[in-house]
Amino acid sequence: MTIIDATSAGLGATGDLSHVREETTERLQAQAEPLRGPGYVVVDLTHRLRPGDEQYALDVRERGERKTATGDIQSDVSFWSHVGTHAEAARHFYADGKDTSDFSLDHFIGPAVRVDLRHKQTNEAITLEDFKAAAEKAGGIREGDLVFMWQGRDNLYRTPHSHDRPYVSEEAAQWLIEDRKIKALGTDSSGFEVRGPRGKEYPLHNLFFRKDQEVTMIECMRNLGGIPRDRFFFIGMPLPIKDLDASPIRAVALVPTDDTLAKLLGL
Repeated sequence: MTIIDATSAGLGATGDLSHVREETTERLQAQAEPLRGPGYVVVDLTHRLRPGDEQYALDVRERGERKTATGDIQSDVSFWSHVGTHAEAARHFYADGKDTSDFSLDHFIGPAVRVDLRHKQTNEAITLEDFKAAAEKAGGIREGDLVFMWQGRDNLYRTPHSHDRPYVSEEAAQWLIEDRKIKALGTDSSGFEVRGPRGKEYPLHNLFFRKDQEVTMIECMRNLGGIPRDRFFFIGMPLPIKDLDASPIRAVALVPTDDTLAKLLGL
């Protein structure tokens, strides 16, 4: 069986179908299935990028011409830095902020916790009380954690409703950063900046990307519900490109299935 992977309308704005690719059910299933090894499971948390179909542009073109089934080619790749599952650095908001190449490796890798906030509605505030209640159910938010908000909105990605989401209150953000000292805050929606008139001042961007604080925002994650436990080890590395404000990442959850590995990973 073959599935044609196209936009919901079936055509780009110009009617060009050159970007459409056929994908077998086996390939799609392989993407959805976790990788299982001795003592661990790896769950993919990344949206697969489709040139020509993304809200934030992505274009892939062959450099050279391959006239037979084999032959050496390379690709020209052009994309917005916020395409797909991505991490945002301070350079996104502050002119002198760190870019994606300035951070040490441990900024995008480490112990993580998933907090269940699926009950929050579009344009509703996620309050400090919401975070504390969800964190308690997940075993707590520890200092230095990467925190991921499971909102159940990854199915809205690449749809007209992709920006339908709740937002994080300023009080909750301050607690996460100043009390819990988190490394990053992630979501399976398009973002978590404050909504309404106050949102035009970007209070969370000011707070998260402040100099000597610089907490990463990770947006448009996928399959947070596929992680079999709330605490896991997160890996999601951006491209280390000088002056880049944000970067697509390949985000994965490494989930131990035995206590020995869990202890080694600080879980």
